[in-house]
Amino acid sequence: MEFNATFLVTIVSFIVFVFLMNKILYEPMLKIVSERKTFIDGNLQAADENHKKAEEISNKKEERLNGARNDAKNLYSKSVSEFKSQKDDIVKQAQEDSDREFSQANDNLVNISNETKEGLKSRMSDLANDIVEKVIGYRSEVQGFNNDDVNRILYQ
Repeated sequence: MEFNATFLVTIVSFIVFVFLMNKILYEPMLKIVSERKTFIDGNLQAADENHKKAEEISNKKEERLNGARNDAKNLYSKSVSEFKSQKDDIVKQAQEDSDREFSQANDNLVNISNETKEGLKSRMSDLANDIVEKVIGYRSEVQGFNNDDVNRILYQ
């Protein structure tokens, strides 16, 4: 192998070519790759932070929802127990009112019955005489009218 000027020019040309390619092509490409890597790393880091924040917000939301559910359950249970208590009071009051009205109605019926029986008792002899008059055709006084028998018949 001979080392002549062409070989040296070729080596110098190659070195100049590599130097120029490095300055024109490789350094800008490496700079772009480096910037892109920095950009991607920054976005990944921001995404991780946003993911952590989203998880924190989701956890807080779940805690609040669980708290709200518990509060709602407690409020519902409290309301149900209050309404049951009110219902029991209303039913008790209605039962008392019903019993009182029933008692009053029963007393009124007993009074009316007694008044009617007493009215019949006092008119029994007149009715008996009227019946005898209608049956036999003339007025005759019924005798031996026993109030004990009338009471037994009326109050049985």
